[in-house]
Amino acid sequence: MSERLRILELIEAGEISAEEGARRLEALTGAADPPVARPAPVARPALVQWLWQIVLWTGVALVVWGGLLLTGAYAGEVTTGRLVWGWLLFILGALGVMLGWWLQRAPWLSVRVRQLDGPNITIVLPLPLGLIAWGLRIARPFVPQLEETGMDEVILEVSKELHAGRPFVVEVDEGEGGEQVQVYFG
Repeated sequence: MSERLRILELIEAGEISAEEGARRLEALTGAADPPVARPAPVARPALVQWLWQIVLWTGVALVVWGGLLLTGAYAGEVTTGRLVWGWLLFILGALGVMLGWWLQRAPWLSVRVRQLDGPNITIVLPLPLGLIAWGLRIARPFVPQLEETGMDEVILEVSKELHAGRPFVVEVDEGEGGEQVQVYFG
């Protein structure tokens, strides 16, 4: 006789209380259940991997170039053109480095459609989920339908899951000669 069935019979016979039976069943369940296998982490699409690096390293190059122009302008003869271009490139480079750093950590939406006899389509967008949730909260008084949906809370919960390292991947394959669609969110 299984241990669970014996505990249930003891409860039915009145030999132990329902609370005691529940405690025993809970202890038995905790010991008998195998550990839950977590799915293997899904890697970001290759386009996302190199896109943030291009932005980051372009920003670094602009910072260096602007710094060199500024160094030359301040070390030698100060010309207005060198100062303007130096500061402009330096500031643009700093913004590029910050954007590249943010893009590395930002959640991305990647949609890839492969067609056998048509064009292949790839769309990759970084999604600032916190900014989207903030915009929905601002728009809520002006759009009555948003009050009932709670979309800002849903977006923030999705953001928490993504930051915990759990991306969403949906793949649809229509078989031989059909379209293949992959949606990656994470």
